[in-house]
Amino acid sequence: MTEEIFPYYKPPLKIRAAMTFGMFGLLAVFVVWLFAYLPTEMFILGVSLFALYMAPGAGKESIIPVMMGFGFPWWLVLIGIVMIDMTLAVLVSFNFDLLLKIPLLGQILLFFTRKTNNLLQRKPWIKGLSVGGLLIFMFTPFMGSSAIDTSIIGRLLSIHPKIILPIVFFGSILATLTMAFGARAIIDLWFVEPVYAVGAVAGVIAGIILIYIFWQKFTARRFPKKE
Repeated sequence: MTEEIFPYYKPPLKIRAAMTFGMFGLLAVFVVWLFAYLPTEMFILGVSLFALYMAPGAGKESIIPVMMGFGFPWWLVLIGIVMIDMTLAVLVSFNFDLLLKIPLLGQILLFFTRKTNNLLQRKPWIKGLSVGGLLIFMFTPFMGSSAIDTSIIGRLLSIHPKIILPIVFFGSILATLTMAFGARAIIDLWFVEPVYAVGAVAGVIAGIILIYIFWQKFTARRFPKKE
């Protein structure tokens, strides 16, 4: 049973500061560690790709295969993606009301909020499945999900940040590992036999389409849209 709160939940200032600056501090430490661990060229490339991941329109399904193709280890990609997801989730979950008041950032957040509202109308199963639906949404990169969208959905559904953050954390880990190992397997297969790699990609796409069709039919029956 999740704790019901108002969507514009306003935590105490100490909690806001501790969570927000704590996550940004950890992210800064990670960037410093990257600088020390990677060669300069790889560091610049890695930081650029991680920054691009935060841009609207980019996502795990595009950034992770590119990073794996450039030879970044899976565990480094995992740590980076999860750190960014958790930082964005904390920023939105604990500072939703404050972010809305910042002129440019507030407009961007309103854009995400409107998009999220439309998403909830198109996919009522997310609300119907509550926490489980939110985890499925966060895990599935092809739904256009992100830590920001997931956090906003959680706030709109009055789910407490202490529930949203574990959802983002585990969903991010599962999605990143799936994408990283899948991309690595296809890349390795390409060097063995390109035809097999193309066949594997085609098979994955076909499987995703079939699962999507089945899921659409199942959710349409289980959670019909309200007229």
